[in-house]
Parts: sequence; structure tokens; C-alpha cells
Amino acid sequence: MLVFQKRLKETRKERELTQGSLGRAIFVSKQEVCLYESGKRTPPIDVLIRIANFLEVDFLWLIGMELECPRAENRIVNLSEEDIKIIEALKKDSNLYEKFLEDPNRAIADITNHLNK
Repeated sequence: MLVFQKRLKETRKERELTQGSLGRAIFVSKQEVCLYESGKRTPPIDVLIRIANFLEVDFLWLIGMELECPRAENRIVNLSEEDIKIIEALKKDSNLYEKFLEDPNRAIADITNHLNK
């Protein structure tokens, strides 16, 4: 979670946004943004996606997952069926989402094991 807090705050500041302006853009209060940056509250997945979209950063990068993918114009990234199932599971289960933020590698292993049953 520490990575998310740090990246959120740094990216917001790089974009010269206040907590209030970011909050308005993603439909939450300034206080909510402050709580996210301080680690006192974890944003629900829909808010997390709005943050990533508004800040124009990769969702997985924002939460601490590093994906190495060379940037190229007009590049299309294909998701496997398993990737889509993992994303759908995260959207549906807030407890799973919390586990994912705390320990992404373990959560991915848990999800993969669950899907292979």
C-alpha cells in the first residue's frame, strides 16, 4: 500500500494538482484524497480506476505492479482469458482487492489457484 500512497501523491504533485482538484475530477472529496495519500483509507476499485485514468497512468503501476512493456505507437495489448478473469474477480470482491493491494504477488497466486480449480 505504501507504493500506492507514494505514487498517488507524487503523480498528483507532478501534474500540479491539489488534493481538492484531484478529488473533484474523480468525484471524491479532498479529505478522501488525503486519506488515500496517508494510507488511512484504501480507495474502492472504481475510484482507483478513475484515479489512474485521470492521472493517465497505468492502473497496475499505480498500485505497485511493474509491467515491462516497450512503448510503441499503436501497440495493442492482448489480455488472456485468465487475465480477464483475474480483473473481473478483483472488481467483484472488495476483500480480494484489499489483499491484492497488501501483497499483489500472493493475491495473484491465490486467484490463479482459485481459477484453476
